[in-house]
Amino acid sequence: MKKLNLKQWLFLFLSITIFLSSCDDDDDDITISGIFSDGAFITNEGAYGAGNGSVSFYSYSGDTITNEIFKTVNNRSLGDVVQSLTKFDNKIYIVVNVSNKVEVVNSEDFTEYGVITDLNSPRYFMGINNEKGYVTQWGEEGIVNVIDLTTLSITKTITVGAGAEQMILHNDLVYVSNSGGYANNNTISIIDTKTDEVTKTITLDGDSPRDFVLDANNDIWVLCAGYTDYSDMSQTPSKLIRIDPTTNEVAESIIIAETIHPTCLEISKNGNNLFYGGGYGVQGIFKMSIDDDSAPTTPLLNKNFYGFNINPETGNIFAMEAPSFTANGTLWRYKTDGTELGSYEAGIGPNSAGFKKK
Repeated sequence: MKKLNLKQWLFLFLSITIFLSSCDDDDDDITISGIFSDGAFITNEGAYGAGNGSVSFYSYSGDTITNEIFKTVNNRSLGDVVQSLTKFDNKIYIVVNVSNKVEVVNSEDFTEYGVITDLNSPRYFMGINNEKGYVTQWGEEGIVNVIDLTTLSITKTITVGAGAEQMILHNDLVYVSNSGGYANNNTISIIDTKTDEVTKTITLDGDSPRDFVLDANNDIWVLCAGYTDYSDMSQTPSKLIRIDPTTNEVAESIIIAETIHPTCLEISKNGNNLFYGGGYGVQGIFKMSIDDDSAPTTPLLNKNFYGFNINPETGNIFAMEAPSFTANGTLWRYKTDGTELGSYEAGIGPNSAGFKKK
């Protein structure tokens, strides 16, 4: 009988652990076809400079969380500050910000596939088609890198606004939120995915755009966190801004608050309700109808979450609590009405949950 090496033994142990934990759960509507097919991936930033960023896996069927899955499967550390994770086709793209790379793994078993390098402070990945992807990065200026998904190499750089953050794809156009990075910006860059060129820049009446969703009416909402000038501690308000994608003009602007600066925006499963929150100093997750003309004053969930996401299959909320960057944080699960479903110890500095691509 052929002997197994250390990496194979580690993977076998992890497979058996997750399999034995399986039982019924209200999230188990996804077909199980591999060890990491029936769950959500939790990105844990780790401590800056410590190189201890990680990924955890929450199993729907087992209602359990397994930490350090990249290190367990591949027998090496992931890197410094895990910023985000995107599942696209049969691969998972893990953006490691301070290590200036994107680790690519197979989605079924998390085994390493390759690495995208030559990046400068990457933030988020988006798959465009089976041959091409985009990566936003801060660096000295806002950049979107065009990635050949076959060779995992950069084929082009597109200059956008400073502090390029989240993206959303709609009608063959990618909308890029230009947050300003360590300064301020108030624009959205629109890229034609057929030419990989910026075709328009939208100027907003809100500062530091961070995140997008597409609602039931096919309108695009952008969350502007607002800007704090630390030289005099002056602040601009956070806002929710609705973009009409037929004209690519601002259709509506709603003030959230003068001194609250959320960074995460999600949409309900039916596309009729916005959820926003996350970031330091933001107490709670707020729920708002897309038909409302003012922001709510009372949160749906009254806890300080670092980040959160909504499961597109079930509509349940996955919220991450990061009390410090020296100890493990917590994953919390809720129904959309705020009913708690469970809590689980994650890694250091959990910031988001990765499901299927948006």
